[in-house]
Amino acid sequence: MIRRSFVAFIAFVAVALASFLTPVASPAVAASGSASVYIIHGIPGRDLGLKPRLPVDVAVNGACALKNFKFRDVVGPLSLPAGTYNIRISLANRHNPCGNPPVINADVPFKAGESATVIAHLSADGKPTASKFVNDLSPAKGAGNGPVIARHTAAVPAVDLLVRQNRKSPIIATLPNLKNGEQVRAELPIGQKFLVQFALAGTTHVVASARIEACAGEVAIYHAVGSLKNRTFTIIPLYIPLR
Repeated sequence: MIRRSFVAFIAFVAVALASFLTPVASPAVAASGSASVYIIHGIPGRDLGLKPRLPVDVAVNGACALKNFKFRDVVGPLSLPAGTYNIRISLANRHNPCGNPPVINADVPFKAGESATVIAHLSADGKPTASKFVNDLSPAKGAGNGPVIARHTAAVPAVDLLVRQNRKSPIIATLPNLKNGEQVRAELPIGQKFLVQFALAGTTHVVASARIEACAGEVAIYHAVGSLKNRTFTIIPLYIPLR
């Protein structure tokens, strides 16, 4: 897991877009394999006093690779040859894409052979950051079950995840003390919807909830983003085929 400042999170977003261009990587490095990368924009602009969808432009290796990458947008899977990419990021410019002064100019590496998700999100105290998660694509061990991953990337303190069939049913499972920037993996029966409640760690005080389900042949990944203070809390799902 990697965490960065707001400026650096944009660099992570840009890395994934290098696949749209010819990567700058030596033949020896490229031959070593590629990473499979998903990128998620999980910062509501409203939490920063900016436009709700917080659009940015991304230049990779000197070319404008993406315009108006916005909150809740998902890019991937992208195959990135192992190597380091030069990234320049700026606030979106509708009339001259990538024409604003860069907020960052950085060389960013990716390793070969990994499946990874990079998500820009808020820290527990509401500051912009980013996390890189390695995607566990192994199948569930129980017959009829599917893997589900929950990622805490919202401006909320540590939480206990309470899994129920519905609001009035008993708790099926408790996943305790999940902190911002952390993830937890579980198995659930395929084809059934469950209610996950976010309760402040060590209490029964539920601050948010979401519906989730396990899927056949896929890992279902749910990213909690946004804040309770500004009512931007939401779930961004990602479904990836199992290996």
